[in-house]
Amino acid sequence: MTQILVVDDELPIREVLIEFLSDHGYTAQGAEDGPQAIALVRTLKPQVILLDIAMPGMNGIETLKRLREQAPGSAIIMISGHADHEMALQALDLGAYDFIQKPLDLKYLERTLLAKIVTLEPAPGRDSQEESRNASHGSTGRRAR
Repeated sequence: MTQILVVDDELPIREVLIEFLSDHGYTAQGAEDGPQAIALVRTLKPQVILLDIAMPGMNGIETLKRLREQAPGSAIIMISGHADHEMALQALDLGAYDFIQKPLDLKYLERTLLAKIVTLEPAPGRDSQEESRNASHGSTGRRAR
């Protein structure tokens, strides 16, 4: 099941997003700010992070930079009601997967999540299990004599 972390300082937005994601079959948890998100990614290992830009203290851009280091495999989708075009481009340049304006279009968010989840790498261990299976079945293409 896909783990999603919602990072937004506004509790009502976090709650709506977590409920929406849970209703659509995702496992979702929230963080109220950048430092809490950075601490949570170590244990949650989310595949997707929804990250607000405008937060007190550590803003979304700084949090994005830190999350890229802590969770390089996570897809980060920026959300904001205050950001301009330049800030959106900066977030994308820093590795954000997408940038969504508030008020959120939940249908667009759902399509974005589905598109990204299809392209996510398999869960750890899946590739190594397949490689072990191939090795034990002689994946070199030569027949045993």
